[in-house]
Amino acid sequence: MILYALCSLYLLPVFPHFLSANELTRWAGVAGLVERGSLDVTWATPLIGPPMDVARHGANLYPNKAPGLTFLSVPAYLAVRPFLGPPSSGNLRWSLTAMRIATVTLPGVLLGLLLARSTGNDSFAVVSLLFATPVFVFGTLYFSHVTAAAFLYGAYLLALRTSAGPHALARTALAGFLGGLAVVTEYPAALGVVIIGGLLLAFPDRVKRLGAFVAGGAPLAAALALYDRALFGSFVSLSTANEAAADLAAQNAHGIFRVAWPTWLGLSTILTSPSRGLLFFSPVLVLGVVALVPRSLRAPDAWFRFLFVLLLVLAMAGYPMPSGGWGVSARYLILTLPFIVEAAHDRGVVPGFLSTLLLAFSVVACVVPALTFPLAPEFFRFVHAGFSRPLLAAGFATPNLGSFVTPGLASLLPVVVAAGAALAMGGAGAPRRTIAAALVGIALAAGVVLAPVQDTTMERATRALFLDSYFRPEDRLGALARATPDPAERAEIEELRTLVPATRRVGPDDWPYGATATPATRR
Repeated sequence: MILYALCSLYLLPVFPHFLSANELTRWAGVAGLVERGSLDVTWATPLIGPPMDVARHGANLYPNKAPGLTFLSVPAYLAVRPFLGPPSSGNLRWSLTAMRIATVTLPGVLLGLLLARSTGNDSFAVVSLLFATPVFVFGTLYFSHVTAAAFLYGAYLLALRTSAGPHALARTALAGFLGGLAVVTEYPAALGVVIIGGLLLAFPDRVKRLGAFVAGGAPLAAALALYDRALFGSFVSLSTANEAAADLAAQNAHGIFRVAWPTWLGLSTILTSPSRGLLFFSPVLVLGVVALVPRSLRAPDAWFRFLFVLLLVLAMAGYPMPSGGWGVSARYLILTLPFIVEAAHDRGVVPGFLSTLLLAFSVVACVVPALTFPLAPEFFRFVHAGFSRPLLAAGFATPNLGSFVTPGLASLLPVVVAAGAALAMGGAGAPRRTIAAALVGIALAAGVVLAPVQDTTMERATRALFLDSYFRPEDRLGALARATPDPAERAEIEELRTLVPATRRVGPDDWPYGATATPATRR
């Protein structure tokens, strides 16, 4: 857990001029709330361009996400505001990073602590969760999934995995409060909260427990209703029902809360595809998936894990955007990860040849995308070989604390060493077998990263666009256009080329890639 915390603090993935729709819209909401007393994000247009990922009500634009992370981030923003000054392109990365550390990385560490407590300090389980799943990548980004997973897992432990005692009702009420926090942080967590409530009926004092659980969550439900009423004119009008983007607004007619019947394409996308598949990035989770089926009717915790994982996977397979947009692995399934890992522990999974091999493969597959640009567009078919590897080969390393000394790939060495040390701890067992298994797993994962791939023109052009816009402008798009014989493809590349100057005028400044770029504070 210390290694995970150090990696998350060391990596600073806020890229020059990259307008991360999810992160910067939230940042603009927090900064606007503190600086202007309003969640309307239109004020930030000169800094981050036209805000994306927004909901519209009248003439105002608000973040289209669940509001929990926004309000949780206010103390962190206030803490660094005296040192940074008013928001600017030179300091937004540092205020956003402070908010991310406080509201995402810290809950990620707490999630590891909760899992360690639940599994009796099982290092294999903790390393699996923190280094071998998308928790590693998204613990360094200002996304809400890890935070909501920590809240929901805490609610589950208090409600379903603690023994009866004199404080049982108080623990259940606290579970309801944490469940409410999970929902206002990430709406799909409501599915887990409903299942916990239903399983409380299996306890002898069912009425009292369910009442305490509901009472604990009621303040958060009321707060969300008041938030919706204040911003969108109705107590039941969620931000996602007021999408400003026409394509996202059209999805509101898709099923119930955008969820329709699952499709095979949706299932394969979120589970097995090389671009987003959870089990492709984290095959170590297979050990937990096969352990999810409960062995006893009188095991409410096991039934929760089984029902929640199954139903959330099916729901996301019926979602119109199962890939979750730009990213790696299946970020919408992060809520399920502690439960899958815990199921593997409860079923007796320990370091052995197969389990350590899968752990090693998963660590490499999940850490490599974090070393460079971690938000791959969904049309990249092979994220590791077709996206991460070429960017690393071009020297495009994630900004990090080592960038103060050197912005090159050498600055990533501490993260690689930490991941290797975590793997050694997680796979500690019969030395010869586990060392051999780890080497095999690393070799297989290296084969995935180094595999030859046949790029499409759009994939090559997108990488060139990223390198010219977010890394270092060298007119790679111009060179690619001149080398492309097809007139239609050449015209498409030239159109992308026109985006570079406008992109480089907004967003965070050139640190750490610019020749004269230095970290800025006041501007």
